[in-house]
Amino acid sequence: MKFFENKKIWKKIVIMLLMVLLFQFGFATPVQADDEDYGGILLGPIMSLVVALGDRYC
Repeated sequence: MKFFENKKIWKKIVIMLLMVLLFQFGFATPVQADDEDYGGILLGPIMSLVVALGDRYC
């Protein structure tokens, strides 16, 4: 239980997590996702309708 009470260890853990997050966002590779092939010709307009309705009422 002394592990959870030690503030020096918690500071080191927080610093390490912040460094990992910084590198995660700093060195991320861009993704070129294409949703046209996922559902075919019919799913594209249906998804556009659902997204438009969601944008309108939220």
